[in-house]
Amino acid sequence: MRTLHFTFSTGLAFSGPVTGHQLALRCLPMQDAVQTVQSAALTLTPAAPQNRQTDGFGSPVVWTGIPEPHTGLTYQSSGVVQVDLSRGPLVPPPNPVLSFPGALTRPGERLRTVYEGLRPAMSAAHPLPVLGGWIYETLKYVPGATGMRTTAEQALAGGAGVCQDFAHILAALARLAGWPARYCQGLTVGEGATHAWAEVYLDGRWQGWDPTRNCPVDERYLRFAVGRDAADCPVEQGVFYGACSQTQTVFMRVWEP
Repeated sequence: MRTLHFTFSTGLAFSGPVTGHQLALRCLPMQDAVQTVQSAALTLTPAAPQNRQTDGFGSPVVWTGIPEPHTGLTYQSSGVVQVDLSRGPLVPPPNPVLSFPGALTRPGERLRTVYEGLRPAMSAAHPLPVLGGWIYETLKYVPGATGMRTTAEQALAGGAGVCQDFAHILAALARLAGWPARYCQGLTVGEGATHAWAEVYLDGRWQGWDPTRNCPVDERYLRFAVGRDAADCPVEQGVFYGACSQTQTVFMRVWEP
């Protein structure tokens, strides 16, 4: 078991005033058999009401809105979470939706060909190191090579991407094998930005693998949200009125005391 302290902040700046800003935020830790949330707080500047709910995948969502004109917005979450993988034994079958692809993980000819090529190795060894290792060796980590709407098939065709794309490809290949899989977004011990990985439902439990780093997920990973792919669980979704551009800054830190 590890006790993780975290802080996560995002700042939005607009080139002009915006109004009617509505947001859905997934920047608070999940509570489940593995993660025990000891404390979690979210601060919004300008101050705004918070309506906390849980989506269909079990991820906490905060709905908020700022109707008044503003040229910037900051939200910051912080808290303490105990992560204990020994508390994650057999769990009930997952949401059936996780057996099917989302818009960003729908397999095409390339993914199906890769799966067929890897299937013999998967039958002879644990499948996650096989799948994750192939992705790690094949895909180059190149910031800016892909975007938020890039699909797993497109990232594979381009041969480069970021953690979101690595996780999408792993989830897509696992589902081709008939296993439910979920995309995970959250934080890991250290400083920087959010991270993404995938978990596959095998032998009655969720087993995580980080294909970007080619390693199993351990108690240094903190989940904010899960879904079929990144489109199901973005850190931030929002709309506003205003003809202006937007810039964003993000910083996170996770540490053990």
